[in-house]
Amino acid sequence: MKEKGKVVEITDFIAKVSLEPGEACKTCPYGDFCRPAGTIRIIKVKNGIGAKVGDEVYIGIPVKSEFIAIFLLFGLPVMLGLIGLLIGTLYTEIHSVILGLVGFALGLIIAKIVNNILGRKKKLLPCIIEIINPKRALKKYSSLS
Repeated sequence: MKEKGKVVEITDFIAKVSLEPGEACKTCPYGDFCRPAGTIRIIKVKNGIGAKVGDEVYIGIPVKSEFIAIFLLFGLPVMLGLIGLLIGTLYTEIHSVILGLVGFALGLIIAKIVNNILGRKKKLLPCIIEIINPKRALKKYSSLS
């Protein structure tokens, strides 16, 4: 999925892009949760194609980063929760519930730590995939696959 935005600041190879709600956001009943402070959201993205301040761009998330994020948020906590449940069945029902919850919580904590580490290394950042500017030649970033 790609979103349209405007570059508002550049620092090294990182750009800050202002995003307005897309068509899907306008009809989404949860739109207020994504954008509680207003309609415009500013995010950091990789600028691998040389966008400049003021350029309109499309941004996207590489497929590899999507899978990592999905696994960290959903897969790891659920997997550790199930392991806790299974270990708890060796004892009593209450042990199973407690160890399942502990496993799930541990999965969330590990996911947060890994996310912070990858965030510092800028591994999971979205990237600018196309510059939409009629004054400049269109450039595309091809590492989304």
